[in-house]
Amino acid sequence: MFCKNCGKEISDNAVVCPNCGVATDNMLQTTSAITTGQPKSANGFAIAGLVLGLVGLFGGNYAFLIPGLVGLILSIVGMVKSKQYAAPGLALAALIVSIITFLIWLIIYIAAFGILFAAIFGAAGGY
Repeated sequence: MFCKNCGKEISDNAVVCPNCGVATDNMLQTTSAITTGQPKSANGFAIAGLVLGLVGLFGGNYAFLIPGLVGLILSIVGMVKSKQYAAPGLALAALIVSIITFLIWLIIYIAAFGILFAAIFGAAGGY
């Protein structure tokens, strides 16, 4: 083939003209193939959100609200970025598990503080 800039004959596989340094059509094709490649295979935010959601769900004590909350945040970020990845369903699963975990712990905290509040102020009001 011939260079579009200087007109000299160059190799058909050349991405840059060795004479003048201008990019050839091969360079443009290589660049577009890189930028329009396949979506990424693993959504790290969704995986981390799912794992932390499960840890929070099956943790067993009151401190496990924290991994559930962090898992919820990471799952939301994973859901926002899910279009860039090959398996967007993973982000949805992580979001659902994290929401369930957060709601269960929210109910437990409300019940525990309600019982504590009633025990403290209910006993004081009876005198």
